[in-house]
Amino acid sequence: MDVEIGSSHTGHMMCATTPGEGSEFLRLVPSGEIYLKSRRTREKFMRALVSNVRDGLKGSKIDAVVRRSGYHELSIETVHFEGASRVASKTFGVNRVERVIPMAFDSLGQLSKIVAEIFREQVRDRRFAVRMKRRGSHGWTSRDAEVEIGNLLFAESSGVDLTNPEVTVRVYVNDAQALVVNESYSGPDGLPCGTQRRVLALVSGGIDSPVAAWMLMRRGCSIDYLHLKIDCSVSDHALVVADTLDRQWGHGVKSRFHVVDFQPIKEQLRDRVAPRDRQVVLKQLMLAAGAEVARRSDIELMVTGDSLGQVSSQTAAHLAQIDSFVGFPTLRPLVGMTKEEIIIRSRSIGLYDLSIRAREVCDLSEGRPVETAASAIRLDSAHRKLDDDTLDMALKSWESIDTREWAPGVSLVPAALDPRFADG
Repeated sequence: MDVEIGSSHTGHMMCATTPGEGSEFLRLVPSGEIYLKSRRTREKFMRALVSNVRDGLKGSKIDAVVRRSGYHELSIETVHFEGASRVASKTFGVNRVERVIPMAFDSLGQLSKIVAEIFREQVRDRRFAVRMKRRGSHGWTSRDAEVEIGNLLFAESSGVDLTNPEVTVRVYVNDAQALVVNESYSGPDGLPCGTQRRVLALVSGGIDSPVAAWMLMRRGCSIDYLHLKIDCSVSDHALVVADTLDRQWGHGVKSRFHVVDFQPIKEQLRDRVAPRDRQVVLKQLMLAAGAEVARRSDIELMVTGDSLGQVSSQTAAHLAQIDSFVGFPTLRPLVGMTKEEIIIRSRSIGLYDLSIRAREVCDLSEGRPVETAASAIRLDSAHRKLDDDTLDMALKSWESIDTREWAPGVSLVPAALDPRFADG
């Protein structure tokens, strides 16, 4: 978690109703994108944000009260500041979480002395800046207050730095009340989960696909997860990675795991298709299976961890052939990212150390050079070498479970027994 002392952020000032003078609480700054929406959409997103924060706190068994006072004002009252801050800072739609101290004051001099006393140790031998946002009628300006507080702290510090301070002293003033920011935690920004359409994420358990799913969650999508099981992949591990992503970041939405056995398809590819074409044909069939799971689940979009040119099946020519074969909308948020950029993002969202343990989906090329632009005619010929009912037979193995009911060792339920996934 990115913990800072009063670090700067973008967004509107919020002077939340305080629980009482001297009683610390957490102040949540929503994503700036929410403010740009129409009034009706803004209200919908704020309701979703409150609900998601509450769900995350409940799931982490943290006693807290989430309040909304005013149109854009959120606060969390709790004694479990660290845990509540961790949950809120992993809730999409939150720009920043601030631990604040509310106080009343009579004069600028009194306010300045109180703030200086709070920050005296934090600025010692460090460069600092003072930032104030103010509402109400006062006989002084925000700039006046910043200068006075700065003068009181200057002797303890290593100087003022308005460009890149080591410590930012942040104060919000509303009439005769002030909120002094004691600590600040960066949030993921984005849109609240569940405010966009549901998406089916194809997950292998490796590095790329969970990052792709996370990026769609950040745009407000709720996620269902599909793993296509092959003997050279680690299915339990893939579900653990998806479960970790869902539990840490999927606050407020319900998701499902889906698993389809692709081992028979892999065996047919090895026996009947030339090595140079196997990877692309496998990818075509994987996405075709995903499209069918999505259709039966009433989902309109898929997401994959493809990055343009990263491997032979992800060249521009092959991605075009895959999409043409599947005919289902597929999002690829990593398409322009390098592997190093994807790894950095995986680390930042807390999944890299887990994802790195997985083996990638097996290479079927047997070490031979792989075509980077197989023609549609040749790929079509490869498909004709497979059994006509290959995909249908694989889908008969489809199993599913609610993510919140799953744990390592828990069996999934055949989708054929669930009326939600009936053919048609």
